[in-house]
Parts: sequence; C-alpha cells; structure tokens
Amino acid sequence: MRTLVIKTALALVVALPALGAAETTIAWDEADKHVGEEATVAGLVVGVHCSPLSCLLAFEPTYNRFTAVVEARSFDALPPAELERRYRGKRVLVHGTIRKNDGKPEIEVASPEALTLAGTRRREERGPDSATRAQAEATQRLADVLTRIEDLTERLAGVEERMDALLAQMEQRNAALAAAESSQAPPPPAAGEAPPPVYQALRSVKRGMSLADVQRLAGPPQYAQSNGGGWTTWYYDDGRSVSFDARGRVQALTGFSTR
Repeated sequence: MRTLVIKTALALVVALPALGAAETTIAWDEADKHVGEEATVAGLVVGVHCSPLSCLLAFEPTYNRFTAVVEARSFDALPPAELERRYRGKRVLVHGTIRKNDGKPEIEVASPEALTLAGTRRREERGPDSATRAQAEATQRLADVLTRIEDLTERLAGVEERMDALLAQMEQRNAALAAAESSQAPPPPAAGEAPPPVYQALRSVKRGMSLADVQRLAGPPQYAQSNGGGWTTWYYDDGRSVSFDARGRVQALTGFSTR
C-alpha cells in the first residue's frame, strides 16, 4: 500500500510540467485553430457592440472574426457601459474555452477575472515564471505528503510491534493461570474406588424435610411421579422412594429405616 501511494505521488510530480503547459496564450487571429481548447487570447479591442442580449468585443472592425462575448446574465458583473469605457482601444487578455458560433470563434466572458488588460497582474499570474513557481510549490507539497506517509508508516510499524509484544504477554499470562488452576484442582478418586451408595444418604432423610434438603443429601431421583392432591414421589434406582406433600415436605419414606 505504501509503495502504491508513493508511485502515484511521483507520477503526479512527473505530470506537473504537462499540466502547467496545457494552458496557452495565443493571438486573437489564431483562435480559430484552437476551437474546443481552454486558452488565453490576446489582442486589441477595436470595437464594443452591446444589445439587450449581449455585448461583443471585436478584435477587428467587421465583428466577423474572433470576439469576446458577455451575455446579459453577466451584465451585473460586467456592465455594458464599463465594457465600452474600460476595454475599447485597449490590449486585453480573454481567458476561457474557445467555441465556434455562426462560423467564427469566440469566448464567453462570465466574470471580470476572465477579461483583463494586458500587462496587469493577471497577465503576470499567467506568465511562465508563475507557472514554474506553481509547479515548484506543488512539487514541494507532494514531497511533504510523501514525508508524512513515511512517518506514518514507521509509526504503524511501531504500533504493530507493541501489539505483538502485548499478545505474547497475554499468552504467557493465560498459560500461567491455567497451570495454577491445574495445581489447585482436587485429586481424582483412586482407581477402583466407587462413590458411596445412594441408600447411605437416604438413611439421613427424615419426615418434614424439603425437596431441596433431600436433593442435597441424596441427589436427584431416577424419576419423579406426581400423585393426586399435589403429592410427588421420587424414585431411586435401588427401589427406595420419598413422597412429598403439596407443600414440598417429606411425608412418606419407603425402603429404609425412619430412625
């Protein structure tokens, strides 16, 4: 991933000169050769003709060759009277996409930034020195991005190492806990030693005990049977039984001494 990002950034650095050269400045009488391109057209405005729909800035007297067009929707930003006063007889720079209308090339001027007097700061901003400076600044920004990517990659590697160390510590701790629990477990019964028979526990069962007491002393029965009146009888596998009344108290014992 890091290699892909670096290669992409370097490709952008290589492409910067081409991007900077994509915008050109051409003479007005060469505009018809650049239809469909974004460019800056330079020339002398010899006439300004306005109607309610638009204003045309002509670069030759017949208005039949290249013109800069200001549509009525842009009159608030570019008033017709201002166009006449400011640009007639002046050398200008018109920036935009050259299109063809009624067989002649033109650029629609939608904002004051697209139409400036030649020799102004706007022209300087479009000059080669500015393009070189912008390219250098963009290259520096990309270099800064690459540096930050390298720093981030190193930090991520450090985090990964710390995570591996923590996981190893957790595994060691779990192994130690398992060993401690194993050492504290009660020893298993000796081989061949059988648990005490159930009837020995049943000898301690007395009348009046609860179900919980009987289960604690003798364990769960082999099966239980409900009788009429809410009585329940527990049967054990040795043939003995304990009967409980509706309150869950022992009332009858079968198969062992009641002393």
